[in-house]
Amino acid sequence: MSFILYVVMAAWQDGRKRAVSGWVFLFFFVHFLTSQICQKVFPVNMDQMPAAFWYQGMAVGTKMSFLWMGSLIGVVLLIISKCSGGALGEGDGIFFVITGIYLGFWKNMLLFFSALLFSSFSGLVFLLWGRMAGKDYRKKKLPFLVFTLPLSVYLAGL
Repeated sequence: MSFILYVVMAAWQDGRKRAVSGWVFLFFFVHFLTSQICQKVFPVNMDQMPAAFWYQGMAVGTKMSFLWMGSLIGVVLLIISKCSGGALGEGDGIFFVITGIYLGFWKNMLLFFSALLFSSFSGLVFLLWGRMAGKDYRKKKLPFLVFTLPLSVYLAGL
């Protein structure tokens, strides 16, 4: 549930303001990182914990290096953002660094590529719609984090 809350808050802010608050990133970074560290230090069955609902979908039973590999997607996006002069938002990279800590490598890859697929399809629809309406939507910017919503519910195990 905490993962869904994070994705919804980030997607809402990205869709509305074209930016995500640093406080949202900081809070969930600390929350997910401490959750993973505590789960590694005190190996317990998360399904039997009273707060298990909040941690559904969290990568458990994996090595910490595997979780840091999940964050590698976000690091690559941050590098692309710097190299492209901000064509890709830094917030998108930070978002995927944090989701990598929570989901691990493969689930984070799935989230990224599904969001890429959904955003590409939406961009194509906007382009075709604009062409039929006689408008030019080629320079339209789409908020990327909104497209992480459909698969995040599945990844959280709800």
